[in-house]
Amino acid sequence: MIKLSRRQLLQRASAGAALATIGAKAPPAAALPQSEDSIPKKAGFEWMRTVRLMIAEGYAPPFYPSLDYEPQKALEIAKRVHFNAIRYPTFSYLAFYPTQTKLPRHPELGDRDPFRQTIELFHNAGLKVVAYNPLNHPFMDVHSENPQYRDWMRYDAEGRPYRTRHFGWTEFYEGCLNSPLRDQTLQAVREVVTNYPVDLMYFDGPYQGMDQRLHYCHCQYCKAAYQKARGKGIPLQDASTTWDDDFEYQQWLTQDVIEAFMQQVCATVRNVRDVPVVYNDTGLLSGDWRSRAYRYVDGFMFEAADTPEEKLFNLRIGQSTGKVIWTYISSHTEYDRQHLKDKTVRGWYSTPVAGERLMLDAAVAAAAGAGYCYWGLNRLFYEPKEVLDGPTIGGLKKVMDFAAQHEALLQSVTHQPQVGVLTGAQTQQWYKGEKFVRENYRNYYYGAFQLLKDLNFDAEPFLDFEMTPERLAKYPLIYAPNAVCLSDAQCSMLGKYVEGGGLLLATHLTSVADEFGRARKDFGLADVLKATLLSPEPVEIPDLYLRADISLTIAGIPPDRYFPQDPQVVAFEAKGEGIAETYDRGHRRRFGTAAVATRFGQGRVIYVGSGLEAVYAETLNESIRTLVAALLSELVQKRRNNYEVEFRPGLSCQFASSKDILLLHLFANTGSIWKKLLVQESFLPLTDVVVRLRIPEGHTIKSASLLWSRSTPPWKIVNGMVELTVPEVHPYELVRVDLHT
Repeated sequence: MIKLSRRQLLQRASAGAALATIGAKAPPAAALPQSEDSIPKKAGFEWMRTVRLMIAEGYAPPFYPSLDYEPQKALEIAKRVHFNAIRYPTFSYLAFYPTQTKLPRHPELGDRDPFRQTIELFHNAGLKVVAYNPLNHPFMDVHSENPQYRDWMRYDAEGRPYRTRHFGWTEFYEGCLNSPLRDQTLQAVREVVTNYPVDLMYFDGPYQGMDQRLHYCHCQYCKAAYQKARGKGIPLQDASTTWDDDFEYQQWLTQDVIEAFMQQVCATVRNVRDVPVVYNDTGLLSGDWRSRAYRYVDGFMFEAADTPEEKLFNLRIGQSTGKVIWTYISSHTEYDRQHLKDKTVRGWYSTPVAGERLMLDAAVAAAAGAGYCYWGLNRLFYEPKEVLDGPTIGGLKKVMDFAAQHEALLQSVTHQPQVGVLTGAQTQQWYKGEKFVRENYRNYYYGAFQLLKDLNFDAEPFLDFEMTPERLAKYPLIYAPNAVCLSDAQCSMLGKYVEGGGLLLATHLTSVADEFGRARKDFGLADVLKATLLSPEPVEIPDLYLRADISLTIAGIPPDRYFPQDPQVVAFEAKGEGIAETYDRGHRRRFGTAAVATRFGQGRVIYVGSGLEAVYAETLNESIRTLVAALLSELVQKRRNNYEVEFRPGLSCQFASSKDILLLHLFANTGSIWKKLLVQESFLPLTDVVVRLRIPEGHTIKSASLLWSRSTPPWKIVNGMVELTVPEVHPYELVRVDLHT
């Protein structure tokens, strides 16, 4: 008999509850939370989840190039805006404390220790202090005459040092983690955690290059280490370099250098003091060499996203790892520097941006249940005090106040995903198809997430390399949007998931390559999808349409209805029941099967040979939303969703609950962005938004309220759901329903 852990039992119970919500034989009850994934391992680390962090950035004023920083002034700003922590830069291009390492100190530091003074002031005020520690961030100024730098640099095969720009102050030499710089960095980490009573150690990195990170290092230390590990020289990245050469080197760099160093850093901290460890992992989805180092830390941070909807996706996929997640507030609102010749010169990082973007940014973090990291002190330090009371920072402060007021409530609930979005980090890193646009691949998984949100499906994205049978069992439905690169083991897991009763919606080139991008002759999921690949590359044809071959009766879609089709389609032969075909409108011809439906074991599958979700991300096309709704209805049939909100352009939702409370976060991305003034954005209100929340079985309604606007709307019961109207979402609202058990 297999003995399951408590966590595994909870995951299976959660999956069963969710199936009751979405499956064909579901009773009219909402799923109640069971997951413990996002709870920190130690009670003393709980404060991480409710951090409202003000970042003191060491790469800009008031720290660099001139040291104007005043700890007392920083504390006054933090208290005024209701932050509960500061992130102090121990080091950036220079050290901002009296380090005993060989790393350069700020020349204006003298005998002062502003780091220690900051800790004393903030701790006396009851606030936390987070230490920022870069791991091989560029700092070696090319104009410096420091002879040690020559021994720390990364070099190309011709012996020339690599350079990078970073913030645009000057050029810096890139450092190598295999050089003696590694020991200096570890010594600095040990020095900080030993000598300063910080509340958390935050790491940026580890990096192995920045602007030149894709070029391999040929310094003496890398050559010796690679020769010892692999018995060969470092690939030259020229015509003589094979795919196998590159693959072997990148695996060595990822595992033996980057991840091994991160493990060493974490061990260094924990051998001194038991404090939480967080790092910057914005590259989680890019296949960055440091992207999997989150396994050794207690939490990590996503910096930013292009849209609020993408930010919500990023935070939710981060939470799927079981770690505490933080996010930058405001970093992407820097102006775009169109008139500057040198685009590496950053713009106005010391000046607050205008408009309501900060408030919406913080509201998205609230909806996700993430920590807030305002970027940062440098935008407020030189401003008059009145700025803190103005509409821009005032909007941020309003969310900070709201988060503090409702902290216990927001931490008492958990998300209830009904659909798992299989996100192709392996595809992003390895796939090199002729028609594959790497920089826009994210449109597939972002589009899938947005489609599900707009159709009132609670969705949780998860990483392909994090796939396990237990994780799949959490979700009644898996959506695999163009997950090209899947291993044989991952394909087998998905097959067993469906065979056991799971539901799968897969699109486009899902499973046509293995986990490292090596093409297969057929779908790895061919037996499950009941489809045979006819060509390894999709075709691109203008003005394609998708025509339903059969009546999608549940969704009320009649046969012969034409929908706009993705102009990039896969040629495949259907072994299952073809439910749609692609029609080439320009040539008046049928191109081939567009979608196939089948049963596999006890489960059901729909495969669509195109990336409709990517088109949706780029257009928000209503016809695509209608079509995907019909396909999902065919899969899930008698759907029992946790909530229903009428579709309104720009409106997004996030549901969470506890045993006696239902919460629905609403935020409205209805900004009036000018074509040029990208940072000056205000938001138009969405009015009279009708919301329905499913009442869990065995419960009745005690009360309903709107927490952001502090109002109590009238409500009624309709088909097992509590219905109310939200008068206005501008740009945020939080619906609370209290239950009688």
